[in-house]
Amino acid sequence: MRKKMLVMIILAGLVVPAFPGESSPAAFDKKTGTAFLESIATIFHDLAMSGGAKEDIVKRIEDFLVTTMTDAKKAKDENKIDAVFFARYARLLSIIKLSLAPDPGGILVPIINDEMRRFVNEVLGEEWKGSGPAAIGQAANAIADEIVNLQLYMDNLEVKAKLRKAWEEKFTASELKKKKEPAEAAIR
Repeated sequence: MRKKMLVMIILAGLVVPAFPGESSPAAFDKKTGTAFLESIATIFHDLAMSGGAKEDIVKRIEDFLVTTMTDAKKAKDENKIDAVFFARYARLLSIIKLSLAPDPGGILVPIINDEMRRFVNEVLGEEWKGSGPAAIGQAANAIADEIVNLQLYMDNLEVKAKLRKAWEEKFTASELKKKKEPAEAAIR
């Protein structure tokens, strides 16, 4: 086990300085990202305020999800959002879709539970409750946390790039020092 960890650390150290020019963040329009996040809160707030028949609410959410996913794909293609934000946002929309999708025969229950279990565990670090009011609250809490996580991701892109650059410089400097030391020893 220790050998495997050592090999992984060495590989990570070798890879980090090998691509120093590729760590800069992709183009990202925070206004676009924020608008996507706010759209989720807005649709649920509007639905809660307006009420309506369950079928109407599900239809409105379905229309929202389709439109928003189309807009997110377009924003990604136009480099307004990056691949990380897009993947996590698309997953969030998928979770919402799975949570609300009608499944009268219970055919999708195993798939929905597997995905919800994974999502809740990754976002909240909790075990998925499976069904009932506690599970609904848990899903809502995980969705809310993921929205906050995506906002934090956007807010910290520059910080992340600076930290990544510092790490690369540290490894590059240590590699240069190692190369320089044998040459200096040979001169003596």
